[in-house]
Amino acid sequence: MTADALAAILRRSPVILLDFDGPVCSVFAGYPAPQITDELRALALDEVGELPPAMSAITSPHEFLSASAEVSPELARHIEAALQTAEIKAVESATPTPGVDDFLTACREAGRQVAIVSNNTGASVRAYLDRVGLADLVQHIEARDPSDPGLMKPSPHLIERAALALGVEPDACTLIGDQPTDVQAAHAIGAASIGYANKPGKADDLAAAGADAVIVRIDELTEAIRAN
Repeated sequence: MTADALAAILRRSPVILLDFDGPVCSVFAGYPAPQITDELRALALDEVGELPPAMSAITSPHEFLSASAEVSPELARHIEAALQTAEIKAVESATPTPGVDDFLTACREAGRQVAIVSNNTGASVRAYLDRVGLADLVQHIEARDPSDPGLMKPSPHLIERAALALGVEPDACTLIGDQPTDVQAAHAIGAASIGYANKPGKADDLAAAGADAVIVRIDELTEAIRAN
């Protein structure tokens, strides 16, 4: 993807929305997501004694949270609380995505508003941005609604809320994310999407989901912002 092609997409978007885990940092670098999921599963088993067989194979804590809501609202509340604690712990050892600081600086220099739109808990996002000194470069955080895991992406709810908070329509936003669910959420509400293929095999998945563009380095976005 050339800088000119990316610039053409971003030119339509005064607001940049960034997924947190992936484009901003590797949230679970020091506290792996499968380990957290195993801990959540143990908690759930202690609470209800038995879980649907499909829940034994889940390795994503967010997928486990969603599945727990199908078991009972009370279980989902307990899993939500435990996951919040785990995510806040995880960002203490999260590692930054190369080039994201330069990209956020380029957005500020270009007059672009930036929001984090994440399925992670808001306290973990704020804690990480404060720890690494990026908080001043982000105008808004729209994170998981603890009352309803069904509002996580691929639901467009978080994008809609972020756009409202920043005073724009969703079609004035471009979402940058590393999962097909990011692309699906963006397209469901008329926002543009750029897939961040930070691991082998992701580029094809993001393209298949309908991403308007796919990148492999955040630096590509910085070049595109500065080319506008």
